Amino acid sequence: MGDRDRYMEDMASRTTVVLTEEDERALREASRREGVSQSELIRRGIRMVTAAHRRRGGPSVGWLSLSRAERKAIEADEYGDFDG
Repeated sequence: MGDRDRYMEDMASRTTVVLTEEDERALREASRREGVSQSELIRRGIRMVTAAHRRRGGPSVGWLSLSRAERKAIEADEYGDFDG
């Protein structure tokens, strides 16, 4: 059993994420370009923004190539939070 299979087995829940049309298009394009599923990209984003709240310590973003401006935009939540 591979790491991905073990990871999927350990998943405890599902959730629904509501995206704007622009975010959905961008996610679809990123998925195509990166060669990974949209779900995997969403999981990566969640891990990045929640890293400071996890017990393991600081964020590990070596797997995610973002420019400095993109990282600052995420930190400043310039992409918008429609939940609150």
